Amino acid sequence: MTSNRTGTEPAAAVPRPEKNTSSWRRLVGPGIVMAATGVGAGDLITSLNSGASVGLTLAWAVVVGAFIKFLVTEAIGRWYLATGVTPLNGLLAIGRWYIGFFAVFAILVGFFYGGAIASASGLIVNAMFPTLPVWVAAIGVQLIGTLLVWVGRYGFFEKIMSFFVGLMFVTTVGAAIVARPSLETLADGFTPSFGGTGGVFYVLGIIGGVGGSISLLSYSRWAAQHGWSGTGRMRAMRVDLIIGYTMTFVFMVAMMVVGAAFTAGLDGIQGVDGLRAISDPFEAQFGTTAKWLLLVGMFSAVFSSLIGGYNALCNAFTDIVHVARGAATEIPDPEKSKPFRLYLIWMAIPSLVLLTFDAPVVIVLIYAALGALFMPALIAGLLYLMNSRGMPRAHRNKWFTNVAFAGGLAVYAALGVHELMGL
Repeated sequence: MTSNRTGTEPAAAVPRPEKNTSSWRRLVGPGIVMAATGVGAGDLITSLNSGASVGLTLAWAVVVGAFIKFLVTEAIGRWYLATGVTPLNGLLAIGRWYIGFFAVFAILVGFFYGGAIASASGLIVNAMFPTLPVWVAAIGVQLIGTLLVWVGRYGFFEKIMSFFVGLMFVTTVGAAIVARPSLETLADGFTPSFGGTGGVFYVLGIIGGVGGSISLLSYSRWAAQHGWSGTGRMRAMRVDLIIGYTMTFVFMVAMMVVGAAFTAGLDGIQGVDGLRAISDPFEAQFGTTAKWLLLVGMFSAVFSSLIGGYNALCNAFTDIVHVARGAATEIPDPEKSKPFRLYLIWMAIPSLVLLTFDAPVVIVLIYAALGALFMPALIAGLLYLMNSRGMPRAHRNKWFTNVAFAGGLAVYAALGVHELMGL
């Protein structure tokens, strides 16, 4: 594998031989995993609320959000395929403080993500089986997901994620079909409009909410573990991401369609805990089949986000530690490495305390502040990286890509400032 690194720079994971021979499996892989990871039950609830409030008039915002995340993830994949190392290796040139910022953010987001995803899991299982206490369901799903990430190699992990993507597609699209939206409603969704939603930041929030954040850094490692290396895989990588982010768009718009047709209303329904409040009126309007399509779709979203998010964050943290150490050896099996497994334990066990009480205010404020700064920092770093000498000239950003990156940076910077001002 070729690389532009110096003798002191750490290396990326060793690509594994690609065993899949079908054209479909050669083109589809980490992008599907990214789609399942980036769309959680909370995102689908947000889409339901948006659809109930303004119909599909903000579907265009989902397109913009998916496009920005596509550009960011494509740059991460392009850097890896062109240089043979993960983006964090290149971003180290900005300074160790930059990698340190990512490390602090990863530690905090792991704790809060673990607690939040366990709670969401428990609430959805309780909505499906009301006799099962939320905390019991939360701990049970958390343990199952953690075990799957602990013992599973990437190939096994990708198959599980592909299964849940398929299940999410069938259930969310099925729920949208059962809702029977009008053709006029569907057509209105792609005419740029703010829909009287109450401000630019509502729309920017939808744009920014598409896909993940720090989990995007795992794409280069997933590509390596999938068996991709070298510039010859550029086309496959882009097709993979187009399919993945198209699926993300379909999931979110399907829930907008359901929300637009849901006449019972979603006033005051915020977050996954709202599922229990809407499941009965949803069944009353659309029938038992529609209710279970919604609930199974939500469970698929939250469970795939759990195992996908855990794997993604563990990979990102492992890469951060690897780069910070300046290790000269490569990581053939990151899932078995000590940083990967210690971070997995950190997400799965201490975070369960969040099921019983609110986190300390200071930690919440630090987490919110770092979260508001993360995407602008990542996009700015990639904008530098993709135009630097470390990137082979043939694969550097073109002018229109730089313009699009600048637009994405402006969106996330505005959201970050808005979030910081609200602390």
